[in-house]
Amino acid sequence: MRVRLVRLVAVGAAAGAMLLGAAGTAQAQPQPQPGTTTISINPGNVPTTAAEAPQMCDPELGGGPYEDRDVFVFNLPDAERDFVSVTATFDIPDDGTATITIPGDDSEIVRQGTSKAWVIVPEGWTLVSATAVVTGEPEPGLQFVLSHACAASPSPTASPTGSPTASPTASPTGSPTASPTASPTASPTRSELPITGVSGTGSLLPITALGLVAVALGAFFLVTHRRRNTTG
Repeated sequence: MRVRLVRLVAVGAAAGAMLLGAAGTAQAQPQPQPGTTTISINPGNVPTTAAEAPQMCDPELGGGPYEDRDVFVFNLPDAERDFVSVTATFDIPDDGTATITIPGDDSEIVRQGTSKAWVIVPEGWTLVSATAVVTGEPEPGLQFVLSHACAASPSPTASPTGSPTASPTASPTGSPTASPTASPTASPTRSELPITGVSGTGSLLPITALGLVAVALGAFFLVTHRRRNTTG
């Protein structure tokens, strides 16, 4: 009787522990918020890498481009609703998958005309699926989209050390010198021809003066001679 009682107590304790554990697990799971619904991404948007998506880098939507990280931007077309959260699953090259919940580290939900969500992930990850909790009651066919991405930009490479140097500024030796500045002497003009006879006004003045003096002396002697003849 006593052993049976101990067994019943043990079974009851185990059952109680199981019930408490189940209650704890139920409380740990996120409860759906009233007035929200869960929707999926447009299946035509996945799978895709950032480089394969339409490109736009917006400082208010994750920024970029970054050297080794990609930016994915999601859009909720219904302007009357807002994202509450977005859960995106990425395929990591040669390293399984990763699931990221937005908002969180390197991710945010903003309103820019409509509700948008962005996330920054390492370069080369592939978006394979995504769901979102949005405000409002369920609506058939309601989806969100991958609006655009900002793919990583490779860092600029340094120019090779052996690149050709600038061309020398000095002219090469042995180049022809400038032509002499002195122009060849021109053929002598008429004014430069040698003068062989008497010419010019300056040369005629002495001769003219001598002629006048001779004429005056001749007239004087002629008058004197006539007076002598008259008086004699």
